Amino acid sequence: MPRIALITRALAPYHRALQEAFASSLGEASELRLFYPADVGSVFSRESTEPRGPNIQSTWIKSTGLSGHSTRFLTKWQSEAFGTQLPSIDLWQKLRGFNPDLAWVHELSPYTTAGMIMTKRMGRPVVISSELGRRNQHLFPLSVRLWHRFWGCFADGIIAVTPAAREPLSGMGRPIVEAYHAADSRVWLPDERKRESGAKKPVTFIFTGRLIKRKGIDLLLLAACELRRRNLEGWRLVLAGADPDGWAENLVREYNLSDRVCLTGHLESDRLRTEMNEADVFVLPTRADTYGAVVHEAACLGMPLLISRYAGAVEALVREGETGFCFEPEDTSALADMMTLMCNGTLREHMSKKTRSLAEIYSAHFRGPALRQWLKTSFGV
Repeated sequence: MPRIALITRALAPYHRALQEAFASSLGEASELRLFYPADVGSVFSRESTEPRGPNIQSTWIKSTGLSGHSTRFLTKWQSEAFGTQLPSIDLWQKLRGFNPDLAWVHELSPYTTAGMIMTKRMGRPVVISSELGRRNQHLFPLSVRLWHRFWGCFADGIIAVTPAAREPLSGMGRPIVEAYHAADSRVWLPDERKRESGAKKPVTFIFTGRLIKRKGIDLLLLAACELRRRNLEGWRLVLAGADPDGWAENLVREYNLSDRVCLTGHLESDRLRTEMNEADVFVLPTRADTYGAVVHEAACLGMPLLISRYAGAVEALVREGETGFCFEPEDTSALADMMTLMCNGTLREHMSKKTRSLAEIYSAHFRGPALRQWLKTSFGV
């Protein structure tokens, strides 16, 4: 049975769902071993992000990390600069000891690229998963684009975790499989009780994620101001996420929206799912997102979607007028128009069913086995 090494420095719930589904499809006699840098940074807790399963093991690698302050040139948005990890001798030793049949490398950082080179030296195939492709390369600085263009050529296959990544910078001609950032639709289930009490409650719009400028929080609040100017009643807005330096809270006060906007702070796992399930419409006004995994979580809950055209998830999950609407985030008046439209309960219920159906197609518990079959067909692993 196969022994798969997953070399990554990314800890996030939307990675965990796919990793667990993939490991389950391998069978218990196989093994998926993850090689993480021991001091990797994440806004999420290890408990909520590290995958679990009878054939999953995590190995924590000693490596030198560079802080976000020293690596800001690697990202267009400084608030997202968490730093990077350097290549590690410990990774080489433990990877060689594991002796994998194939390595899955997630994104081409210096740390993971070293793991790819080590695996290639052992004569084993390497596949890379990435968000970066030709259509979204403008979101990344030149140094990152050149790095992916060069080192990506050494990959034997590509796992596209965003629609744009189906066209890798390093060129076509190799096996490619789609495995977009996804939740498990068997876990993210709509709360049927909401339908019974929905008519008695205000329509709740919700955003989940970090409350930073790149996510367009200021634009969403301006749309909320427009709703107030129109004297629209029966709505509220929930901002669920960490608020660095209190920026969003200050904007809420400045715009005099404290009676309409609720800031929950950072939520994880069950608390986040409960908060989302109590809402009616999901809104992502981002200025730039390679995908937006939270969109799939919302879709699994059967929520109509109002999603910025600059989120990669639009291509996969937004069917205009059926599952939701796509909008230009800077056009806050148009966003207010859509929010007004979403106050129609009949329309929301119609969209809810279609959104849930589409979300199930992209669920991690389907994409995990599809990834496993791809490895078997393409590489005999």
